[in-house]
Amino acid sequence: MQDVCGDAEMIALISAAQRGDPKAYDQLCNLYSDKLFRYLYLRLGEREPAEDLMAEVFVRLIRMLPRYRINSSRPVAAFSAWLYRIAANLLTDHYRRLHFRRHADLADQGEFADNGPSPHQQAEAGEAATDVWAAVSQLGAEQQAVVLYRFAEQCSLVEAADLMGKSTGAVKALQHRALANLRRLLASKKDLL
Repeated sequence: MQDVCGDAEMIALISAAQRGDPKAYDQLCNLYSDKLFRYLYLRLGEREPAEDLMAEVFVRLIRMLPRYRINSSRPVAAFSAWLYRIAANLLTDHYRRLHFRRHADLADQGEFADNGPSPHQQAEAGEAATDVWAAVSQLGAEQQAVVLYRFAEQCSLVEAADLMGKSTGAVKALQHRALANLRRLLASKKDLL
């Protein structure tokens, strides 16, 4: 796994894309297309829906980028987290539509024979992913980056350390704190429900 690009290059790309430069949009899409496809494909298990959702992520990127605020301290990590949050939200919407569609099919067919997860389980998984990404967005920039690199992009500790410019031990400690904070944030959300 290699870094998407450097922080200075990311700031320049985002700024150019916000000014309407089509080459900058293309470059942003090219930087993230493989990673986002892998993220979506691993969650959906099917190529076509993953490609459809990935295209929708980029449509939303074009629509929402003019309002995006660049995080000057960790621009790559913050932008990556923002894109993954969009993808997670689209996954949740996809599972909700699937759940609704399967309910309609049940009414028409009278029976349901599927060995895969139920629509309810799929919707819950999508909502859980959205909750996790919402909680990740509440973490500090470095904790967001370590969660993104280690779990969304599946980097090793050594790769994450290289990307973040830190020692492996520092990344391990940062990951531990990030996961503890995520547990706390998710538990507090659960208590509110």
